[in-house]
Amino acid sequence: MLFRKRTNKIFMLTFILTLLIPLSGAFAAPKPPEVTSPVAILMDVATGEMIYAQAETERWQPASLTKIMTLYLANKSLAEGAISLNDEVLVSEKAWRTIGSRMFIEVGTKVTVEELFQGITIVSGNDASVAIAEFLAGTEEAFADRMNDKARELGMTGSHFVNSHGLANSEHYSTGLDLAILARQYILDFPEMLNYHSTGEYTYNGIKQQNYNGLLKYPEIDGLKTGHVAGTNNLIATGQKDGYRLLAVILGAQSESERERDAYALLNYGLNNYEARVLAREEQEQGQIRIYKGRSSKLAVALEKDLFVTLLKGDEPELKVDLPEYLEAPINKGDKVGNLIVISRIGEKQYSLVAMEDVPKGNFLKSFFHSIWLAIKNLISK
Repeated sequence: MLFRKRTNKIFMLTFILTLLIPLSGAFAAPKPPEVTSPVAILMDVATGEMIYAQAETERWQPASLTKIMTLYLANKSLAEGAISLNDEVLVSEKAWRTIGSRMFIEVGTKVTVEELFQGITIVSGNDASVAIAEFLAGTEEAFADRMNDKARELGMTGSHFVNSHGLANSEHYSTGLDLAILARQYILDFPEMLNYHSTGEYTYNGIKQQNYNGLLKYPEIDGLKTGHVAGTNNLIATGQKDGYRLLAVILGAQSESERERDAYALLNYGLNNYEARVLAREEQEQGQIRIYKGRSSKLAVALEKDLFVTLLKGDEPELKVDLPEYLEAPINKGDKVGNLIVISRIGEKQYSLVAMEDVPKGNFLKSFFHSIWLAIKNLISK
């Protein structure tokens, strides 16, 4: 009888474990695809968080991915009203003679800014890149200085530019991470440019050329830029599904098909498994801290900005507020005073919490008595 009871318990335990094992796998993060290219990144455009990263800080020649920086600066000038799409650009001999992929502009002719935008985005014209650089800065060298200034401003710490198009130069380099940062900001600031990047072909000067981005055959893909240098192939690809946008950076692929396969696999993986969600809003109080020696006795804290977080679909993250037991005045609005911790299936991340208001120092008597109280409190706690 005792043997039978034990057998029944073992059977029930085995049965329960059989049910739980598949369920535990359902809560694990899905396995990313195999990527054969040396450098690969998958980034959430809304949050800037990397979902996948491989050799992201290694230095590489960006080739024509450089043109995203050229286009960024041109669009910045357009947004500021310094230029217009209808402005005519006089083509210099230097621009006309630039080798590699070309739009086929002719020396001494005038081309509109919009035509140059099309020549750069659709057919990757090196000649068009030089023409717009000279139009904006006088010389390509001066324009490269602007490119490097913008790179520093964006936090692209592993990049240096010497030209507007990406033809090989030992002093012209970037990283996968830097290019992802640049591409994300470009898409956020100038989303209308995707209308050009997603165009399949362009005809100028009687010459029809195809967009080099083979991923445009997929309806969810609408950009962004290809590159080829020294026998390797690069690609920044972007697409969206149900309003959720991702970008992939591939550097050093051995063929065009490899760069497209890796980029598309990463984008599919991300779009099918992840989402960006607002977990908390700016100025939404997240807690309070006791204040000593101040005019106020409590301080409300909040996030610096709306909290967009990359999550696995269906995940319900846990939020924890990490605040000190107390603070001493004075405190300035915006001072970092704690952290909001987000715990999800992806892992644990923390975001700064800041003071929602100024707390000036209190009068002499308050400061005096609070100092005595804190000394006693600290002595007791020891």
